[in-house]
Amino acid sequence: MNRVLFFISMAFALCSCAVQRATTSEEFVRDVQKDLPFKVSGLKALSGRENTYSFRSDGYIGLLPDYEVDGEGVCMIYQTTFAPTYHTQPSNVIWRNIVINKRDKRVLCIDRLVKNNRTFGYVYVLQSETARYGDSGTFHWDVSNPKLLLNVSNAIEGMSEFSVVTLNILTK
Repeated sequence: MNRVLFFISMAFALCSCAVQRATTSEEFVRDVQKDLPFKVSGLKALSGRENTYSFRSDGYIGLLPDYEVDGEGVCMIYQTTFAPTYHTQPSNVIWRNIVINKRDKRVLCIDRLVKNNRTFGYVYVLQSETARYGDSGTFHWDVSNPKLLLNVSNAIEGMSEFSVVTLNILTK
């Protein structure tokens, strides 16, 4: 009886090892995609740019932004009393949304651009160290802590220069 149980447990162990398991980086990208407030077909890591992902959508994403960024890199709150707001994104500005996932200690900066009535853009991820992902980046502080918003803002500003460069290429 013990031999039968031993062989059954060994067979189960071999089968479970054969099942393909997603790598930690694939799980991370999948979880980041779940945090997005809209659907995209997939996120692609940009080579040479840590924690930066590109996305494309087949159509226009009409989600209103939290911020608007112009070709000079000037970031303004979208709904202000002195500047007009649009319900459709102009092609000469970046619409930016910020998503904070306190459970996973992650902040997403989502920059969206429009060309030919299609939305594409970049997701910049600030991720604190967690037991689930280990060290997924160079940030070793709690990015979801409200007391550290200035640090988060500075990090996002440094990361998102790529979006402004892309906008300037498209509008020339």
